[in-house]
Amino acid sequence: MTYQPTLYVRDDDEWERVVLAEVLVPDAPNVYNDYWTRKEIVEAAYAFMKRGFIIDVNHDGEDVRDRGIYVVESFIARAGDPTFVEGSWVVGMRVEDDDLWSQILSGEINGYSYEALVSTITAVLEYEDDNYRTGTTEPDVTDGHTHTFAIWVNDDNRPIAGGTSENGGHSHTITSHTVTDESEGHVHRYTILMEVLKDE
Repeated sequence: MTYQPTLYVRDDDEWERVVLAEVLVPDAPNVYNDYWTRKEIVEAAYAFMKRGFIIDVNHDGEDVRDRGIYVVESFIARAGDPTFVEGSWVVGMRVEDDDLWSQILSGEINGYSYEALVSTITAVLEYEDDNYRTGTTEPDVTDGHTHTFAIWVNDDNRPIAGGTSENGGHSHTITSHTVTDESEGHVHRYTILMEVLKDE
């Protein structure tokens, strides 16, 4: 499957301010065409927790931990997880910084990205793809409503055109991966999956 993780906001009591998302998903090329096995993901997750790498925004190199942004959860998703893909490395971060929290709630910041020095192996993955994706958006953070969506993507799994169903008198166009365009003062995060055919 090709996969682009999305952020899940956990703030039911309006004080927790935690966001969770997959950092790496197994057996699926991501939007950068990186492919990680389950074993490699576990090794990366453990190395991160052991070494305590910096956390920055958009790979700017500025460590934001002194602004009250820090890891509070790190785990490998188990079979049957209702939110995350089995075998994925999931990280939860607490966000005390008001500006960054607002950017997360607005959808301006909408996922995690890793930066690492790695060795690569060239591989060819065979899969059938009609470049059409459908699904349901994540709930709106204020009232919980969702939309179904349909998009056409290019060969790099980036949206070309698409949008959502109408709900509550509005809909959203989709022009970027992981988040809809704004409508009625809000955006929705969304995730796209595609099955990869593997020889068993």
